[in-house]
Amino acid sequence: MLGAFTVSQVIPLEMLKSGEQGAIYDVDGAADLVHRLAEMGLREGVRVRMLRPGSPCILDINHQKLSFRVDDQATILVEVAS
Repeated sequence: MLGAFTVSQVIPLEMLKSGEQGAIYDVDGAADLVHRLAEMGLREGVRVRMLRPGSPCILDINHQKLSFRVDDQATILVEVAS
């Protein structure tokens, strides 16, 4: 018998639906912007949950709410387990 495994997909943060969660897989963009996003808690490995999609969206990061407007200057990818 084969062991159980989960299939995950990597999607842009703004594609998360309300209540959906995942771990930040990658943050790409200009170094100063990536650094600022990391200061806000948006960095690789951090678990996020979408509370309200849209622009701005509202995220739950470590039980803290963050209002975030997607910026074309940075790409945040989230690994979502399915």
